[in-house]
Amino acid sequence: MEKLWTTSEAAACLGVPETEIERLVKSGVLTGYKLGGKFLRFRPEQVEALKGRVNRPTQSQPAEVLTDSFPVRISEFFYFNDFYIVSTLLVGGLLAYVLWIGQ
Repeated sequence: MEKLWTTSEAAACLGVPETEIERLVKSGVLTGYKLGGKFLRFRPEQVEALKGRVNRPTQSQPAEVLTDSFPVRISEFFYFNDFYIVSTLLVGGLLAYVLWIGQ
């Protein structure tokens, strides 16, 4: 399964505020996918295709900063790092097993 980008990652790629990404989704310019009915995600190739076609904020328009709540950030951490977490647990379990048998 491919990893999808968060709203903040898509905004960073395009150099626009997160509210602009949400506006692009509502207007149908960018396709967003809801995960768990709550989290909006984007395919990287679709976001990259929009580069240069969206209006970037000027100096007089400061980019709006949105922060996610702690539970959302934890959920995203586990979503994007699932492979590394599972791999670490498996290697640690195998190492513990090998050390236990070696006694």
